[in-house]
Amino acid sequence: MRTIGRRISIIACTTALASLAALPALAAAPPVPAIPALGAVATLKLTAPGVEIRIGAKTEKVDLSGDIVVRVVAGETDPLKAVRLRVLDLNLAGKLPKGDVSIRPDTYDAAAAGELRLNTAVPPTLTHTLSLSLRVTVNQPDVSPEPLVLSTKDAAKLVGTLKKFPPTGETHQLQNPVDLVNTAKPNATAAVIAKFALMVG
Repeated sequence: MRTIGRRISIIACTTALASLAALPALAAAPPVPAIPALGAVATLKLTAPGVEIRIGAKTEKVDLSGDIVVRVVAGETDPLKAVRLRVLDLNLAGKLPKGDVSIRPDTYDAAAAGELRLNTAVPPTLTHTLSLSLRVTVNQPDVSPEPLVLSTKDAAKLVGTLKKFPPTGETHQLQNPVDLVNTAKPNATAAVIAKFALMVG
């Protein structure tokens, strides 16, 4: 009886081991993306195809490209979980059929900055928010001898989800249309950025 019991135990153990071997290997936990160190400066490539700027009843479409320079500064929480990104420089430009469009910072306000925040969901990611006060120059000699220079009434907010920072071409979406005003008539909306998908990195 003991021999039979031992045989049954051995068979049971062998079956259990075979079942365990048949289980798929557990996937390794995805790496947690790192928040950049305070004081770090990054130059990021920008590409914005099909930007739509509505001026009066007409909508201009333009492909923009350029770069942005940001510095990592302290936020209001743990710097290992979230930091602010201050814009040091920004340059976007593109051609119209008869003219061109360029975008530069409207101000270098030291208090204005976007954010980079760690999300601990699975897989962990970074939420990258760009908060941009812009000066948009639309040059169309056939429409006006002088370029139309406009500023954002409120900062443009673009948000993207990143696997790491610096990003590698992730798209940031404009959260809301952005009103543009002429400095000579700051209370009247002169144009609207209706579509602005920005690839960063």
